[in-house]
Amino acid sequence: MKKILLILFLSVLTSTLLSQVPTPNIADGQSVCVNDVHYYGDQIIDPTATYQFSINPIQPFVTSGQQIQVTWSTPGIYTITMTETNANGCELITTAIINVSDAVTATIDPIEICEGEPVQNITGQNLGNNPVFSGIGVTGNTFDPAGLSAGVYNITVNSTSPNGCLITGTGTATIYSTPTGVIYTD
Repeated sequence: MKKILLILFLSVLTSTLLSQVPTPNIADGQSVCVNDVHYYGDQIIDPTATYQFSINPIQPFVTSGQQIQVTWSTPGIYTITMTETNANGCELITTAIINVSDAVTATIDPIEICEGEPVQNITGQNLGNNPVFSGIGVTGNTFDPAGLSAGVYNITVNSTSPNGCLITGTGTATIYSTPTGVIYTD
């Protein structure tokens, strides 16, 4: 009876361990962004196997059990190599190519207007998909000087690039005071 229970226990344990899926998506060809954190490993972990990883060009990683955790810090194209050696000494080498995109900085065109002028559209470069602008006097993608005194107002933008990387940027809107001339007579 003990032998049957032990076999049953080992069968359930092996089945559970072999069904772990630490990396649910195929990593080869993946595009990620600088500062993204990802885990890489075998799709089906063999608890009796050993795993060795390397990344070329060199990118630091942390080994976490039978997978690695990578915080992508530099843009470029990387090759992750995983060497799996099973209990019988058989070896399998697998690679994945990862494209790491740099963070993008948006540039907001400066707005320079006089007090009392109409609403101005916010424009710029590298604004990405669906930019969200914020700041005093900002509504949607416009700057409204109504009710604001002369001065410099900061505008920020947050967005995403076509490959999903964060885009941030800043700009300014400057409101100049209007002259206050009065015609006098003598």
